[in-house]
Amino acid sequence: MPDWVLQHIAGSIEANGTFVIETELGRIRVHLGNVVIEHFENILVCEAEEVFDFIESIKLAAEPRITSVGPGKVHQFGTHKRITRKSKNKILKTADGHPRYAPPIGSQPSIEWIHLGRLTVDGAYQRSTDNEASHRLIAAIAAKFDWRLCAPLVVSRRANDTLTIIDGQHRWMAACRRNDIPQLPCCVFRYEDREEEARMFILANRARKPMNRLDDYYAALAAADEDALEIQQLVTDAGLKIARNTSSTAWRPNEIAFTSSIANAIRKFGPAVTSAVLTNMAEAFPNQKMTHGGAIFGGLVRIMSRPKADFDPDRLLNALQTRTADEWGAFAIGLKGGDTRIMALHDAIMGIYDNYLPSEETFTWEHNPCN
Repeated sequence: MPDWVLQHIAGSIEANGTFVIETELGRIRVHLGNVVIEHFENILVCEAEEVFDFIESIKLAAEPRITSVGPGKVHQFGTHKRITRKSKNKILKTADGHPRYAPPIGSQPSIEWIHLGRLTVDGAYQRSTDNEASHRLIAAIAAKFDWRLCAPLVVSRRANDTLTIIDGQHRWMAACRRNDIPQLPCCVFRYEDREEEARMFILANRARKPMNRLDDYYAALAAADEDALEIQQLVTDAGLKIARNTSSTAWRPNEIAFTSSIANAIRKFGPAVTSAVLTNMAEAFPNQKMTHGGAIFGGLVRIMSRPKADFDPDRLLNALQTRTADEWGAFAIGLKGGDTRIMALHDAIMGIYDNYLPSEETFTWEHNPCN
């Protein structure tokens, strides 16, 4: 190994022959088969098969830049991408309309496979795993460990060469439970101190957008999940659709979003009861938005899963049709808690059902939803 490579090595050479070198872009681990290039005192690393293209790119970068293109030269050199500035928003853009961003913050990480025993967590900022939810999550990952879901851990290499996990401690703890996973892939960064590590931990977790219930449902549907397919079949057969947006203002008539409630109803009372409830809602509220559809669904499930001895489904449908979906939803406005809202709809619907007389041309039932 040339002396000029040795002087750039940070730390020692590992038993497997790999080593970390300091480059202009940060620390990079060199593996067997990599090529190290010194170019104007800058150290560069690439795969062996990429050397030719890499050197060609260096040659192109060294050629004089054409800063102006006149008539007759465009065909030869191409149009010059002139940087322009918009006075309105002060965003720099190239002539083709692409924004010109500020340089990335920080240094590029090294991508390394690290033995589980070398990794640690810092309890000063890491979330505690001493709780039932974390225990279940770790056990679930360990029981069905899937490399396809194992993204690299985010790790900090401290000044004393300690490797501290910033993001991925549940994956690490799950792997530690097994005896067939000796190491995990890691993105290794160097931070100034523990405070910067903690800031990165907060940013990593705040930037991660959790999946909402509808995102989860549609992902499961695309994966041909049996539960999601059953929900889709029942909803479609009833003449309804699953909304794509969790915001009720974006819902369209006949769209519903209470997929979790439907799944629970199927599990507790079976598809027949669930289908009957969805069909009643579709027939009672045709082409109507169901802003409070979840509460109405819950109230109907309570009624139809525990029907009276003389229960009449036609009478229930007639009772439902005395009000619009929004008018029924008014009985749940201001109430907190899912069960409280569901019971309010159960009582309101049964109040109409018990007092409904089919022979009457008009029917009114005074009820104050606030009481």
